[in-house]
Amino acid sequence: MKNYAIILAAGKGTRMKSLDQSKSKVSYEILHKPLVRYVLDALKPIGFEKLITIVGFGGEVTKSLVQDSAEVVWQHEQKGTGHAVMQAAPLLEGKEGYTIVCCGDTPVVTTDTFKALFEKHVKDGNALTLLTAIVDNPKGYGRIKRNETGDQVEAIVEQADCDEVMDKVKEVNAGIYVFDNKELFAHLHNLHANNAQGELYLTDLLEMFRKEGLKVGASILDNPSEMMGVNNRWQLYEAGEALKMRINKEHMLNGVTIIDPKVTYIGPDVKIGPDTIIYPNTHIYGHTVIGNSNVIGPNTMIIDCEIGDNKEIANTTIKKERI
Repeated sequence: MKNYAIILAAGKGTRMKSLDQSKSKVSYEILHKPLVRYVLDALKPIGFEKLITIVGFGGEVTKSLVQDSAEVVWQHEQKGTGHAVMQAAPLLEGKEGYTIVCCGDTPVVTTDTFKALFEKHVKDGNALTLLTAIVDNPKGYGRIKRNETGDQVEAIVEQADCDEVMDKVKEVNAGIYVFDNKELFAHLHNLHANNAQGELYLTDLLEMFRKEGLKVGASILDNPSEMMGVNNRWQLYEAGEALKMRINKEHMLNGVTIIDPKVTYIGPDVKIGPDTIIYPNTHIYGHTVIGNSNVIGPNTMIIDCEIGDNKEIANTTIKKERI
């Protein structure tokens, strides 16, 4: 079976409160890398017949960020997640395979999580598999209602609709889905905008699938922080902190000494050799490659550089240099 991916990246991002009307939400950066590129790079190792990004508000900016890795489809009017996915119908409708639908503002999700979701979907023979998470405080999230045996999802119950029983459920919808591609596009046309926002919701497909006896399951996240979305500047910071510490930990486990990981900023595409020491207030971004046994920092910024072995660099900014 072939795999397909749809990244939803058409939203305006009103809560970012930017004065720049051409800036899309997914173009905001963490560690000098746009949000949508984190999602693309996490998906790519899985291998897709088609990888599609839906763009809309600030679409030209988003297009420039993704067009080297994904096909671009426009959603000229933002009428909900279901409507956004409909825009990919000319490319995907009627094809055999599995389609993942995710958002371009979820930079913390990993390749391993995407793989586990696909594997669960195929293993269980589902028509739809949701990514879910168990959280201590589920307030505000859509709760997962399972059947009596617990192997199938019956509904997503939004906070406003929770009774006393559902209010205690800690399994929540993480907003990432894998569909049987044919079933997805066969049912999208049956969505109706019967809600206050007048939008077509992708999650309404769950009820349709259940009524037709199609299997709907869920894959539970090992690390709930991966479902973190970015809707405002504070959440941009929170996602940045999670990514920063993940990246720094990986370097340290690979033999790099980082004196203070809390105040060291290393981009996701940076490579650093063992026995290099990174001092505080150091920023290393882009496709920088640093060799072995270097001393970097403090108070240093390095962008898109190539640095050999046994060098000492401190209290400076260097860009696109070879040392």
